[in-house]
Amino acid sequence: MNEIEQILGVGILVLLLFADLLTIVARSGLRNASLTRLLQEQDQNKAAKAINILNLSPRPYAGLHLVQALARLLLIVGTGLLLFRAYVPGNYWTGMGLFLLLGFGLALLEWFAERRAYHNPEVWLIKLASFIRVANWLLTPLISLTLALSGDTRETAEAHGKVTEDELITLVDASEQNGVIEEREREMIRSVVRLGETLAREIMVPRIDTIALDVDVSLTDAVDMLLSTGFSRVPVYQGSVDHIIGLLYAKDLIKLWRNGEHAAQTLRNVQLREPYFVPEAKKVDELLREMQGNRTHMAIVVDEYGGVAGVVTLEDIVEEIFGEIQDEYDENEERPYQILEDGSYLFRGRIDLDDFNELMSARLPVDEADTLGGFLYMRFGHVPGIGEQWQEDNVLLTVADVSDRRIRKVRAQIAPQSSTEPEDAANQ
Repeated sequence: MNEIEQILGVGILVLLLFADLLTIVARSGLRNASLTRLLQEQDQNKAAKAINILNLSPRPYAGLHLVQALARLLLIVGTGLLLFRAYVPGNYWTGMGLFLLLGFGLALLEWFAERRAYHNPEVWLIKLASFIRVANWLLTPLISLTLALSGDTRETAEAHGKVTEDELITLVDASEQNGVIEEREREMIRSVVRLGETLAREIMVPRIDTIALDVDVSLTDAVDMLLSTGFSRVPVYQGSVDHIIGLLYAKDLIKLWRNGEHAAQTLRNVQLREPYFVPEAKKVDELLREMQGNRTHMAIVVDEYGGVAGVVTLEDIVEEIFGEIQDEYDENEERPYQILEDGSYLFRGRIDLDDFNELMSARLPVDEADTLGGFLYMRFGHVPGIGEQWQEDNVLLTVADVSDRRIRKVRAQIAPQSSTEPEDAANQ
């Protein structure tokens, strides 16, 4: 073998090695790239090409398999021919040793290339998008034949078919930023995703705010209560609220009223509906499915001791997704917060801590309490008086209203410095 043939042969082998390494990097990028992270790339034109390749799955993956198989086959054969023509019969074992050494070096290079691509799959997928498309176009007949014979599309389809909740939220946020969906739509989707993480106790009407009727109440008083509140169903208890025996539906009362059977009668004469009890830790998405299956609009939430903790209605779950729904009976219902003239906020004490953190861009810990009032109770360690303050995470909280040992209103404003000590307003 003359010198020119050797140089030409080595050059071809280098090109084949380069093609092999490219397919390894491209396959790693195709396998590990995240659609959500691609949508966050600054150059959306290039990212769009990479996303189109993901949407063609599994054809690009099969094309890369074929390119790699051909490159490796030619690389092995070419290397063997080049070495054995150069060293056989002069030095057989030297040629064999070099062949094995090159094989080990090739495996090491492939491992290194795959590891590099694994840490930045989106970057490499964008860079090699054109290479993948060209390979896919050139090998279209072979790809179609391979897929038809194997029928196995799992490797790529499964990799991109499983989207975590965090990735879905990131995808929704990116879609809103790019103008694909409206902000309101984004919030609705995020709320639906979070249902699986939300517990019944986080959205329930607490026991202290629950309106329930004693079973010995007269029908006239029951009707007056339903008319004044606008409720269509209320829990009925015997002895104490912890002993819920049924649910009173307004339409059942109407039937008795129409038949003139209301005189001197109590709720004992009404056919009550079976109550549906759920634990505080019930996931809201599971609760929604069960309420749909049981065709009930109200669930009684019980604590770990079996006592009534509150109630959850279908409307509460719907409002968790779509936000507050006001009807003609909600005209006097207090809003969760108000913006004051000085730019500060006046919150209800029972506002959810997650909602408070989102509105104030704060990071108050949500693992200690569910509501803003509960958080302040944990911090103060006593029933606070009006004007007492707590500053945390650059948010200054001032107790604005306390009634029956409950924190009703809290004023919140951004503070210049954070502190962990409660302060009395009188000392400010």
